[in-house]
Amino acid sequence: MAKVRAAWWVLAVLAVAFTVWFAVEPVSLWSLSCSKGGVLYEPGTRSGATCDDSMVHALGAGPLVRLGLLLAAPPVVAALAMRWWVSWLAVIALAGLSFAGLANWASFWLLSVLAGAPMTLVALIIAAAHLGVKARLDSPRSSTGGSATPRP
Repeated sequence: MAKVRAAWWVLAVLAVAFTVWFAVEPVSLWSLSCSKGGVLYEPGTRSGATCDDSMVHALGAGPLVRLGLLLAAPPVVAALAMRWWVSWLAVIALAGLSFAGLANWASFWLLSVLAGAPMTLVALIIAAAHLGVKARLDSPRSSTGGSATPRP
């Protein structure tokens, strides 16, 4: 179970690293107004911000902190709880975040798809491994130390 917990923590750290990486990237990476007209015109951006500015400069820290928390919270909760059903809830939460980003594809929240979709796939593998470890630990073979059928 320690490996499953470590995997959840690694996924949470990667979520934060992804958010920090995107904070220093230029706004033109996600802004449709930059790609179409070369001028930054997005709701929530600071006045005077250009397409070449970093996301943290154009948007401020608030949206990026929220994105980081939304991406990191499911793996952290799964790592702390260490219950198989919480692992599957983390997968559902990350998938929901990906779909929410897809629904808001024309805004900053598209980044939740870029991080959330791969994280959902990794979380699916971790949750399946968690269920497999739980089943192995709960099986009669592991408690008797041998075969599942008792000897006369």
